[in-house]
Amino acid sequence: MLTAMTLQQLKYLCAIVDEDFSITRAAVKLHTSQPGVSKQLRLLEDELDVKLLMRHRNRVIGLTDEAQAILPTARRILKEADTLKQILAEGGDPARGQLVIATTHVHARYTLTPILRAFKARYPRVALTLMQGKPGEIAHWVSTGEADLGLGAAPAHLPPGLTTIPCFRMHHCLIVPPGHPLLGQKRLTLKTIARYPLVTTGAQSRLGHLIAERFASHGLRPDVAMHAMDLEIIKQYVQMGFGAAIVPTIAATGRGDRGLRVIDISHIFEPTLASLIVQDDIPTRSYVEHFIDLVAPRRNNLRQIRDVGLGSARASGG
Repeated sequence: MLTAMTLQQLKYLCAIVDEDFSITRAAVKLHTSQPGVSKQLRLLEDELDVKLLMRHRNRVIGLTDEAQAILPTARRILKEADTLKQILAEGGDPARGQLVIATTHVHARYTLTPILRAFKARYPRVALTLMQGKPGEIAHWVSTGEADLGLGAAPAHLPPGLTTIPCFRMHHCLIVPPGHPLLGQKRLTLKTIARYPLVTTGAQSRLGHLIAERFASHGLRPDVAMHAMDLEIIKQYVQMGFGAAIVPTIAATGRGDRGLRVIDISHIFEPTLASLIVQDDIPTRSYVEHFIDLVAPRRNNLRQIRDVGLGSARASGG
């Protein structure tokens, strides 16, 4: 059985990894001393009878293969220890606690709205926290235990100990103001869209990168009139006539979008896949399982992948 000291040692190991192998920054994060962190890591190595840290001239430069193998388990142990404390603090109430979800702006603003409404109606005593970031950040927060779950595109390199549950196919559309010349086109092409100014998020975002990559694959460069990171701001400037915009369809079919026209471009832009990112084989509280079921419902014991926005785009085009 793990002792309290061993839990502390595992926490020190994870902190060193999270602080890019800087023992100094790990010590600051843990409110302790650098020699104290070093001593506890040596004790952990002695207890496990294996080297965990790769060193060069007294500097930690990485993890050994053995440490890489145990790191996901160490994170799960620490997460479960925190969950145990939380359960006891809440008097053992299974319907009370907290749920931290790491996700993107699009999912926080649009996709999750009805899901969280239904979840909150059933679990009013569960405190919800949304952390917003990029796919790599989302996966990192789940791997470190800062977030219970992630929702977004799975990063190219998933940290060890994580798994994904595909749940949404995200469709895209073109939004334009009333009277825009593109509304008269029967079947749009990228070449046709490239003739007109665009409002976009820029290549630093996943959506902007997707748009730029798609045009570049056809040897085209879009005429970008304006960059803006927030989709609501993009819609506002499209309404003002700054240009057209390619956005997730779910973001363009709300009640406040009457000054926009939505054009289906599913033949140009394939849908992207959004997934839940969770720790592998970690026991979870009942309300966490229920949230997963709301996002990715089961049918015949299989998780369902739902299309987001496809019908709305086709209904509003023209």
